[in-house]
Amino acid sequence: MGSTQIKVGDYEISVVDDHIGLRRNPADVFVDVTKAEWDPHRHYALTPDGFWEAQWRGHLIRRVDGTGDNILVDTGMGPGPYEHGPPQGDLLTNLEKLGVKAADINNVVTTHCHGDHIGWNMQGTGASASTTFPNATYHIAKNDWTYYSDPDNENDVFDVQVAPLESTGKSTGQLKLVLGELEIMDGVSLLPTNGHTPGHQCVLVQSRGETAVLTGDLFHNIAQIREQHWCPVFDWRTDLSTASRRWLLWRAISENWIVVSGHLPTRISIGKVIEKQGKPTWVAV
Repeated sequence: MGSTQIKVGDYEISVVDDHIGLRRNPADVFVDVTKAEWDPHRHYALTPDGFWEAQWRGHLIRRVDGTGDNILVDTGMGPGPYEHGPPQGDLLTNLEKLGVKAADINNVVTTHCHGDHIGWNMQGTGASASTTFPNATYHIAKNDWTYYSDPDNENDVFDVQVAPLESTGKSTGQLKLVLGELEIMDGVSLLPTNGHTPGHQCVLVQSRGETAVLTGDLFHNIAQIREQHWCPVFDWRTDLSTASRRWLLWRAISENWIVVSGHLPTRISIGKVIEKQGKPTWVAV
């Protein structure tokens, strides 16, 4: 099995699991993919009983020497309660197991504004709402903010976990809307990969000749490493999400990047994409 923590030059990237997602029929998620097309991938890409099950999580980026900022990429689905599985999300608990408290986070990066990536952004609602990470700058893609702020694009979780940053974040200086590429720490940059949502962004970590990329929802299932044209129903524009996926995975192969996925099962979620018999293949590291 692979790792839940990886070093990239001067940086350490750690998985911070929150909760196991719903068990879904893959035909309901990848509606254009036939049963026959799934068959070559079924043994490694689905559960033994044929379901797709995503892990909800965030990732912690920090320097190995303990200096500099603590960066949390995505905040999971939130505290719950949930009807399936354990009743409560564990992101804060697992963060503390890494020796980091909510107040120690300096930057929160949202790869995109879907509910399973923003669930711990805020605590409380209405007038009592406050940021979970009181000392952090929240980096939200401007295109996502604009899209989900439109009443025609209803997103209840956005309204609770992101929209309050407009007042809360402005008063505390915690909100930063991002358009395009942005370096938030030496060697740590935000990289636009639109398509899954209008403002989807990955996080690039480059240090001492090594590179890792945190992919958010660039792909959801390990089968998409090979079948890069497969798109889930969650993608806002499948033409853009496919183009972004192909472009980034091509770079990951050609430049030997470490890939830190958003939803693959824990202990195979960090890997590399290599060419095997002429086809892109996932190898956990």
